[in-house]
Order: sequence, then structure tokens, then C-alpha cells
Amino acid sequence: AKISYTAPSVGAQAEVIAEALANASVEASTITYVEAHGTGTSVGDPIEVAALSKAFRTSTESKGFCAIGSVKGNIGHLDNAAGVAGLIKAVLALEHGMIPASLNFERPNPGIDFEDSPFYVNTTLSEWHSHTGPRRAGVTSLGAGGTNAHVVLEEASRSRDLRECTPWQLLVLSAKTSTALDRATTLLAEHLRQHPEIDLADVAHTLQSGRRAFSHRRIAACRDREDAINILESQDPMRVVSDILK
Repeated sequence: AKISYTAPSVGAQAEVIAEALANASVEASTITYVEAHGTGTSVGDPIEVAALSKAFRTSTESKGFCAIGSVKGNIGHLDNAAGVAGLIKAVLALEHGMIPASLNFERPNPGIDFEDSPFYVNTTLSEWHSHTGPRRAGVTSLGAGGTNAHVVLEEASRSRDLRECTPWQLLVLSAKTSTALDRATTLLAEHLRQHPEIDLADVAHTLQSGRRAFSHRRIAACRDREDAINILESQDPMRVVSDILK
């Protein structure tokens, strides 16, 4: 279906984008930013935008609602790491609610019809507005020979319902030795003291869901950051539970 091994294919790219949207169970109209592969070539970029448009057009006829950009304009092409660089950029854009500018953009590739597509080139740092729900982005990475990848990202929920339903937080620590556990306890207290802006519920969530559990464990029940610091520093036996599993 291609003129050569390295030539890109509209059909194949559109297929992988459509599959990613289907797997994510989202409509193309809810994607408001696309981090493109975007190598800046006269042939590759028009094919990539044509493939994106073809995939989006299966569910929407709207025009100019989705910003498009590529990190390559900022840092160049990183070869095998190009895809993950674009992924990192898109994640940071979601986190900050801002879409970075496409640097040095003056006019579009004449082979790309942006006016009749769902996309526009974002030329200035701009706030990321979404009127269809949470912010969502697509990230495309295209490899030689048709190794095409597309991922759909959605911003994390900012709901605080869980924090409002309980005044208590559990700080869970574990380590391979008792000495390491004491050290981890001290470091956590220092971190909480050095960062007064930190949300204790976020700390508790990370400790419970983002860490492996080792045999030496400690749990502190606390109401707020100051309470947590006092408990961790004093290791109050009435408020701290240590469990050493043999």
C-alpha cells in the first residue's frame, strides 16, 4: 500500500488513531490537543494531518477546534526517544492546563489544508480550554516501516470528595530493615516540614498506592500536616503502629 518501505501511509496512520480513540471510548470531538510526530518534512507532515483528519472525521465535521503541535520544534528529533518526549510534553500540558507554542511557525506546509481540518497550529502559549468535559490529548509517534503508535490522554480528576469525607489520613511506610524504616520516617517528616503547601491527602494516597510493601512497616494516623510531623518525629506509640513481619 506504500511506494516504499519508509514511506508513510494515510490509511495505516488513520487506522491506529481510530483504534486508540475506540479503545479509550472517547469521541474525537473531545480531543482538544494533538502532539504530532511532526518531523517538518514536505511529505510526512501532510500525510500525518490527513490521517488525523480522516480518523477525526469518522465522528465529527467540526473545524479548527483542536490545537496541534510537536516537541521537535523545541528540541529536535530524538530518534527512538521522540515518542516519549512528545508524551512527556502532552502530560505536562495537561497538568498545567496550558498548550505550549509551536516555535518558529510562520506559515503552514502548502500540502496541509488546515482551514478545512479539525486542527490549527498553536503559535502562542495559551490556556487550554475544554467545553466538552476533561481536557484530552492525542499523541502520535510514527516509526520507519509503519511502526505507528497513538495514545489518548485525559487529565486527572481534581475531585476532593474523598478528602472531605474523613478528617483522618493514614501515612503508610515500609522498608526492608528497621533502620531503613526509621530513616524513611525521618525523611518524610523533614519533607512535610519543608513543604507547607503540600496536601496531606495526596501524600497518603501516594504512599498507599505508589509504593511496594516491605516486611518492616509503620502506619501513622494524623489529621493534618503539623499533626503528621509531630507524630513522625516523636514516633508516639499511641499514634504510630509498627509491624515487623518475620
